[in-house]
Amino acid sequence: MPSSTSTQLELVACNLCGGSDFTVRYNSPLRVGDQEVGDFMASTDRFDRYGRIVRCRRCGLVYANPRPSRRQISDAYARVADHDYAEESSSRSINAHLSLHAIRRFVDRGRLLDVGCATGYFLNAARISFEPHGVELSRWAVEHARTVLNLPVHQGSLEDADFPDGWFDVVTLTDVIEHLTDPRACLEKVHRLLRPQGLLYLVTPNIDSLSAHVLRGRWWGLRPAHLYYFSAKTLTAMLAKVGFEPVRVKSYGRVFTYSYWASRLKSYPRPVPAVVNALIRWLNIEDKVLYLDTRDSVEVCALRR
Repeated sequence: MPSSTSTQLELVACNLCGGSDFTVRYNSPLRVGDQEVGDFMASTDRFDRYGRIVRCRRCGLVYANPRPSRRQISDAYARVADHDYAEESSSRSINAHLSLHAIRRFVDRGRLLDVGCATGYFLNAARISFEPHGVELSRWAVEHARTVLNLPVHQGSLEDADFPDGWFDVVTLTDVIEHLTDPRACLEKVHRLLRPQGLLYLVTPNIDSLSAHVLRGRWWGLRPAHLYYFSAKTLTAMLAKVGFEPVRVKSYGRVFTYSYWASRLKSYPRPVPAVVNALIRWLNIEDKVLYLDTRDSVEVCALRR
């Protein structure tokens, strides 16, 4: 499998309001041929060369502009084989149950669709009380979900998946919407797939968080695979436009091993990861798990109107 993709960049309008007037917020050069397939892995620790990040003057949506084409992005995701992702399988299963706890406040049974389901850890946890279905671009991840976990997962995009309208009780997009070339169109499709009063659950990095403001161009949420950077305000505005009523909006925390959390610090000034890694080794807690809410991801539950 080739390690890189020849990147042709294209200009796009704001996905929320359609405007084309923007200010440049961050700029980390992204050139033709810069992006690698590994940049599209969920476990990537590369947070540089994310391109030009702009803010719409009309509505405030932050997004990458210009960016690679939809076809190039889809092809890259289809080729991803993220073996490091599977190394945190226990932590990801715990995180799945944390999300399910929030979902069950509103819907506790029925058909559930996980868009961008990766290897299926969330669906495997959800199958206790839901009929699970998944959509995923990565051929490697789909093979794992089907053969190891025996899950019904469509390999491809939500647009080409053949699901009836009004068929699902819950649709989830966890760390997915920021990767999409057309998040508004995706949400419109999700709206059609949900029954009336069905639940949309999503999680995404929060560009308006304190850490994003303090770290600026070094914030972990800025990465080559992310195309949109939502705040709670722009996200709820987009949901309202397509017919959703947010009923829960809060920060989202995760469980990972100490060694995994430390690996996320590689893009920070060298003394920071060096000190953190030394402390973790001294305490001998590399494989211990830690729940951490850095308050820079937002969790939303929204009902279909």
